Amino acid sequence: MSTDLRKRKITYTIILTSDSPAANYRRMHIKTGALAVVSFVVFVAVICYAVYTTITMGGYIDRNAKQLDQIVKMKAENEALSAEKDSLEGKVASLENTLSRKEEQEHELVAAHEENYIPKGFPMSGAAQIKEEDTAEADEDAADEDTDDADDDENENTLKVEAKEDWKELIFVAAEGTKVVATAPGTVKEVREAEGEVSYVIIDHGNGYVTTYRNLGSPIVEEGSQVVKGVALFLVGEDNTETGYSIRKDDSYVDPLDLIEIKG
Repeated sequence: MSTDLRKRKITYTIILTSDSPAANYRRMHIKTGALAVVSFVVFVAVICYAVYTTITMGGYIDRNAKQLDQIVKMKAENEALSAEKDSLEGKVASLENTLSRKEEQEHELVAAHEENYIPKGFPMSGAAQIKEEDTAEADEDAADEDTDDADDDENENTLKVEAKEDWKELIFVAAEGTKVVATAPGTVKEVREAEGEVSYVIIDHGNGYVTTYRNLGSPIVEEGSQVVKGVALFLVGEDNTETGYSIRKDDSYVDPLDLIEIKG
């Protein structure tokens, strides 16, 4: 009888009931082997899910850590770029200020250079008087009275520097030993010396300014030479005390007295 008991299979019964009084109940018989298989499958499924979850969470954590690391690096790079940007903006501002100062200095130098080449100087190295028109007419009348009895040939050989009104020319009278000088730096554009004619020197100062010096003496500069302010153009002697001086600006004559700076 003990042998029959060992061989008897153990079964489990599951009873399903309902809350309704009229409902029937059902019985389900589950064998031990089937229950073991189901339990094993459930166990394996739980283990697999746990392993999968662990692997998935591990990958997520690893990715999250990498992303956090990248975020930290990007933040550091952003801060470095911001600092570099601020530094570059400061350098740009400094360069702009330096460039602005240099441009101002260049403009000042150009203005000073142009100012230096404006013929403002006095055309004589020493004291000189400006010959007025009335004085010139009186001198002519006196000369006519003194030469009434002179020969016609002597009258024809008399040469004077007469002011050209359309040039707004001034006639300077200076003592012997004085020099006719350039009133600003420039280039000798033209030199003329011919017997029986008034000699002249024309200087181009740039910026549209041209000066003309007329005298009965011999020019002591050569055409094409560079001259500085104050360089001698004529030497005043006993027979060439008068000098005609005129200024052109852009081919229009201007009154020299509007530019000449007289010191002392």
